[in-house]
Amino acid sequence: DRVQSVGITLPSSPTVPLLPSSAPETPSSDTFYSSEKPDGLHKQQYAIGLLLLRRLRRIGAVMHRSSNKRIGLWCLLLLIAKLLGEVVYYYAGRLPSEFYRVLGDRDVSAFYPLLFRCICVVTLAGACRAALELGGGLLGTLARKTLTEYTNKRYIEEKTLHGLATQGLVDNPDQRVTQDIERLSTTLATVLPELLLAPMLVVYYTVKCWKISGVLGPLSVYLYFIVGAVASKLAMPPVVKQVYRLERAEGDFRFLSLRVVEYAESIAFFSGQQRERKTADSSLASVINVQKQLLWKQFWLGLVTQVFSYMGSTVSYVIIAVPIFLGRYDDRSGGDLSSVISMNAFVSLYLIYRFSLVIEQAKKLADVAGFGTRIVQLWEAADWLDGQVTEQVERNTEGKIMTQGLCVAAPRSGHQLVANLDLQLSAGDSLLITGANGVGKTSLLRVLAGLWPPASGTVSLPAAAHS
Repeated sequence: DRVQSVGITLPSSPTVPLLPSSAPETPSSDTFYSSEKPDGLHKQQYAIGLLLLRRLRRIGAVMHRSSNKRIGLWCLLLLIAKLLGEVVYYYAGRLPSEFYRVLGDRDVSAFYPLLFRCICVVTLAGACRAALELGGGLLGTLARKTLTEYTNKRYIEEKTLHGLATQGLVDNPDQRVTQDIERLSTTLATVLPELLLAPMLVVYYTVKCWKISGVLGPLSVYLYFIVGAVASKLAMPPVVKQVYRLERAEGDFRFLSLRVVEYAESIAFFSGQQRERKTADSSLASVINVQKQLLWKQFWLGLVTQVFSYMGSTVSYVIIAVPIFLGRYDDRSGGDLSSVISMNAFVSLYLIYRFSLVIEQAKKLADVAGFGTRIVQLWEAADWLDGQVTEQVERNTEGKIMTQGLCVAAPRSGHQLVANLDLQLSAGDSLLITGANGVGKTSLLRVLAGLWPPASGTVSLPAAAHS
């Protein structure tokens, strides 16, 4: 083989730390891109608003399109199964009122058939719930597969991989791909069926409540829900913000742990164990601090949701007390009145439960907002890089690597590393680049690979390698 030796020397070398101290935002080819970065990638866009809705809509579109509409079919099947399950739950909820009536009337002949029906209905209700959990898990798995494959396609791509790894547009891309997508998929599979079915069930149980307790019943429940929704709305934004910050801190902490493994030999050579331990402890302290702040913010959100959940039973008794005290049920026997009270409690409580369930989803929606923001930010960064990256080298059909008057400079500082290099390599040639540490050997290779732009001069690479 022919060997061409290119010597590169500079008066001095920059001082580079042995190991990176945090997730990399390394010097890179800034001159590849315009100086203005997109606003959405610099700002922490994790608030509830139109931007979040657009990002969630994009996630939904990606899942629907990339899965060949299978996720849409799964959602429909899960929704139908959930609806059938609600029918079973309704009949299970009516059983206590029937027991009150039978026991109040001391009707032994009706007790045993009712007991047998109760066992069958409750067993079926349990089977429905287990099946729905299985269906939700399978939907979450399919959503994770679809989102991860799409993200890998956008992330591990010629124009975006190097830019995302070196530009610092987003923190911890690996965490967004491996962890955030998994959590988003699992949470969405739980929340989505409940939210889609909620309007239908609310209307149905509103009518039922109206028939038993009059207009005062549903109006009281609606007012109860509005107060709870407002309180949850006020308590949710701080949680969304803190979830986003915690995910970033967790990613930095994981990066430091992986770095210790990767550079274990270098750490041992320089006896850097104590320094690395202090760095890891400092990163852990940051994670714990952010996690504690999140727990306190979740406490206030949890306080609101739990109080409104448990207060529902009291509201149901107030609702039925009004028509009873006004004499609407004076003609009923003790057993019948107990049955009415039990049925009203079930209908009112289930209507409150449906509303409370929506309120309780606030915490999960906060997680969805945080995870969804981080995932779509990665996509947005890839979109922006696609629009900014341009070909920095020429292509030739001769199968050669050629430079003419090539000058290489550090992208950020502009410090010149190589000047007026003329080079021509054919297939089978070997290139030896020599020089002291930090003088620009790797920088020259980055330019030859098209990762950095030349400061001046031209670079021509084989067209076949590009294709």
